[in-house]
Parts: sequence; structure tokens; C-alpha cells
Amino acid sequence: MKISALIQGLSIATVLLVAGLPAYGARIFITTPEAQLDDDPVLDVAGRPGDIIHWEGFFDTTGLTAPLQSITTYSTSSRASEGIPGEIIKFELKLAEDDPLFFPNLEEPVVYDPNTGLTTLTGFRSGPPGLPPNYIHKIVDVFATLGPELNNDGQVDYRIGVLSAIDVNGRDVTDQFQRITQEFEFQPIAVPEPSSIFSLLLAGGFGVFLRKQKRKVQA
Repeated sequence: MKISALIQGLSIATVLLVAGLPAYGARIFITTPEAQLDDDPVLDVAGRPGDIIHWEGFFDTTGLTAPLQSITTYSTSSRASEGIPGEIIKFELKLAEDDPLFFPNLEEPVVYDPNTGLTTLTGFRSGPPGLPPNYIHKIVDVFATLGPELNNDGQVDYRIGVLSAIDVNGRDVTDQFQRITQEFEFQPIAVPEPSSIFSLLLAGGFGVFLRKQKRKVQA
């Protein structure tokens, strides 16, 4: 099948899906289970040291009027690097099988900043043929292994966004993308206080006692 026919078919097939989504505009997004678990303003993803957190990454070209020729994205994380401990000790990236059909050219340099303790992966993707407009395209599966430095400090541990985007006509469409799409903190799963555990045990024991008394009455 020719690439042009593939793109045309995929674009038609996904326009109905895109039409049903909120009008957020073009973006890169991921499927992490973020929630507000504490009092600080940063959303959270909870886990334990050694846990592997999995998410998928996508491009959404909603609102573009021409195919996306090239795009530069970034992901900044508190991963361990160059012997420096971090809340994430390992990242495993598995590219979507059809990603090279749209963006055959890919570079992903990684830079560690000792001043912030953060590691940034910059993704340079380019065609031809590029990505059709009004289309959702899976980029990657990510597997992040949480490390022993996992803590709840209220600081962003992972952030993704778009740095630049160019369509097939050479037009800069960066302003049609959300610049910072998602950010969150990895933090330890909360452990119940001893008093809470005692209360639960007490309530459970009291429930057993009542059931036994009920059976005695019925007998």
C-alpha cells in the first residue's frame, strides 16, 4: 500500500474520533494515571520503589490544516543519570511500529542538568510524509521504573511539551500546539497511620462479634 493512500485512509478513519474530543487543539499527550493526592498544586502518580509505571504517548494534530512535516518535543524527568540518584532509575521506550512511516527521521539526544537534577530528552521527528491533520497517532510506550529516592516533595518529576512544529508548506504551526501538555510528580503510596490500622482491626473484630451474637439469638 502506498504511503499517501495509507495516510488518506487513516485520516478519514480518525476524523470521527477527533470530532468527538474536546477542542484542546494540537498537542502531545500521555496516558499516565494522574490524580491530586495531597495539598500541593502538582498532580501525582503514586507508586513504590521498584514499581514499573507504564504509559503511552500520542500526537494529536487537531486544528491543523496541512500535514505536520516535523515536530520537536521534550520530556524532562527526575531520572537517575551519570551516577546521580533520581526518583526514576530506568526508562524503557518502545516506539510504535508505524511511527517511521510518518516520521522516518528521528533523533533523541538526552542531556542531564546538574543544577536542577533533571534529565531532558528532546525528540526531533521529521518526514516526509509527516502526520495528517486532525489525526491522533500513537508514538511510544514508556516503562518507568521507580527508584529508592522516591519522595513527596511537591516538585514536578515529569513534564512533556512541544518546542516547535512545521507543516508541509513550511509554515511554523508551533502556536497551534499546547507548549506544556502534562506535568506531574511521582510519589510514594501513602501508608496508613498505626491508629488507622488499629481502628480498622477494631471495627472488623466488632463486626465478627455482632455476627456471632446474632447467630446465638437465632439459634
